[in-house]
Amino acid sequence: MRVSVLGGSGNMGKRVVGLLQEAGHEVVVASRSSGVDAYTGFGLAVALRGADTVVDCLNMTSVNARACIDFHETTAKNIIRTAEQEGVKHLVCISIINARNPEVNRRMGYYRGKAAQEARYQNAKIPTTIVRSTQWFELAETLLDQMKFGPVAVVPHMHCQPVAADAVAQLVVSMAEAGTQAPAGVELAGPEPRNMAHLARLVARRNAAANDLGPHPRVIGVPVPGMKALNGGLLPADTVRTDHTTFEQWLANGRRA
Repeated sequence: MRVSVLGGSGNMGKRVVGLLQEAGHEVVVASRSSGVDAYTGFGLAVALRGADTVVDCLNMTSVNARACIDFHETTAKNIIRTAEQEGVKHLVCISIINARNPEVNRRMGYYRGKAAQEARYQNAKIPTTIVRSTQWFELAETLLDQMKFGPVAVVPHMHCQPVAADAVAQLVVSMAEAGTQAPAGVELAGPEPRNMAHLARLVARRNAAANDLGPHPRVIGVPVPGMKALNGGLLPADTVRTDHTTFEQWLANGRRA
């Protein structure tokens, strides 16, 4: 099976590529570093040529709604059009649980971009599977790094049900391997609701102990009233499938960013 992975050098893309290669599939790793730009369309036709399935792992770090919507809409449109031209049989896109809920994405530019991306893929003529997950455990480490000011890190209280990125990658690969028999959508969450500020504290303690850094940064959890996304809006439905790996197990076993 030939699979083209767009964003194949990113955090999720690398995981998906590695699992596909371990399973013996022929993988095309497509990213800007390999000369493929899904936003402009440059190199896209060559990257998708002969592929049975295309996996969209593209990401951007901006939180500006206009930029995120433009990026995700444009790349999705270009991927769909090129995939149709190249005879691709199946598309897989990675998204976020509840990203299309207006109450959740109203003040979250990145989520509005993912909502626009989903809408594009759901209108594709090619059979498409959208893999939605909750936030990844790795977000706790990202927030700790981004929100650290000297000895203090200010992390918003975010009530969610995070999951290991490796588990999401495994689900993505299983959907790619299922091809046109895969469902239109599938969701995955972690085993239990957690507060992201508390998880950031655990990461800070673990990092300090592992590297003998002495006192760890003091993590201050900050409530953000009025933002549905941070106050339960990211929690999945009770019926969503869950991965059994806990945050503590992930942290103890050597997390991979």
